[in-house]
Amino acid sequence: MLKNLYGKVILQKDSILYHAESRDDSLEHGFSENKNDGEEIFTNKSMLFCTFHPSEFNGIDDYVTYIKLKKNITLLFMIEGFRKTYIFSSLNLFRNHPNLNSYVKELKKEKFDGWFTSIENKSSIEVALINDNSLFDRIKTEEFTRNWRNGNNLNNIITTKNWGTKYSICSIEYPIIFKINNKFQQFIEDYINYGLKSKFPYEHVLQVILQNATIYYHQTNFDGKIE
Repeated sequence: MLKNLYGKVILQKDSILYHAESRDDSLEHGFSENKNDGEEIFTNKSMLFCTFHPSEFNGIDDYVTYIKLKKNITLLFMIEGFRKTYIFSSLNLFRNHPNLNSYVKELKKEKFDGWFTSIENKSSIEVALINDNSLFDRIKTEEFTRNWRNGNNLNNIITTKNWGTKYSICSIEYPIIFKINNKFQQFIEDYINYGLKSKFPYEHVLQVILQNATIYYHQTNFDGKIE
C-alpha cells in the first residue's frame, strides 16, 4: 500500500553512503565480526542512518564510515512535500510504532530495505537502511574531515558550494531511480525550478541527485491500486 500511495527509490549496487558516529557512540556500539560470513556489521542497531555526503549530517561527528551497497536496494519514499529547499518527511506514517524494530517489520512486510526521507524536515536527506549485512559492506571508518565549502555571498560575490573530492556523491556515477505517486510531480518540479533560479543552485544533495535521476510517476486510486 505504501509503495502505491507514496513510492519507492532504487539505489544501485556499489553506491557509497556515509554513516557518522560521535566518539562516544563509536565506543558504545563498535563493530563486531559476524563469524558466519566474515562480514563486519554494526551491533545494537536495528537501522543504520546514512547520508549521501557528510556535509548533510546534523552537526560535526568524529568518525565517518563508508557503506557500500552489495545490491540494488529499494527504499520507501517517505516525503510528504516541499517548500523552497525544505523537505517534509512523512515519518508520521509510522507514528504508531514504538521503536525501530517495529519500523523494520513494517518495511520488510512491504519489501523495502529502508527509507528515503529528510532529516528533521530540513534540506538534508537521509537513507535509513535495515541493518542487514546482506545489503551492504562496511568499507572503512576514519576520522571526520571537512573537505567541502558551502556556498556564500560575501561582498556581493557569490560562491557556490564546492562538494570537495574526499566524499563522492554516489548518484553522480550511479543515477537513482524514483518510482513515485504523481501527486509529487508538481512538488518535484517546483523544487528543481526553485533551486535553478536561486543564487545557490546545487547547495543540497537532493538537488544534485535530481540532476540525473530517472523519475517515473504513477496514479493510484482510492483502494491503493496503480492505474
